[in-house]
Amino acid sequence: MILPEQREEWLKHQHNNKKVNQPVLDEQQWEDFGRIVGECMEYKHLIRFVYWEDGFFHEIIGECHFVNHNQKQFHILDTVDEIHYLKFDVISNIESV
Repeated sequence: MILPEQREEWLKHQHNNKKVNQPVLDEQQWEDFGRIVGECMEYKHLIRFVYWEDGFFHEIIGECHFVNHNQKQFHILDTVDEIHYLKFDVISNIESV
């Protein structure tokens, strides 16, 4: 028999064990990302952005409207017309859809 407090702690522990470290991208990957984003912005194609946040990977599918090099972030309009701002340092993968 497990007490509710023990169950909560066990579930939190299980959740924390599923976390992964943030990937480190090399220069070749960034060049590929730049090419993909440039082509998709030119032809208005959708892009799948996979990003890392707090130990887990998430994805956004949408159009990249602007690449802000000063703030180092992408401005993305997703498929339900919500605007997202993704910092360069959380990106783990970019691919054309």
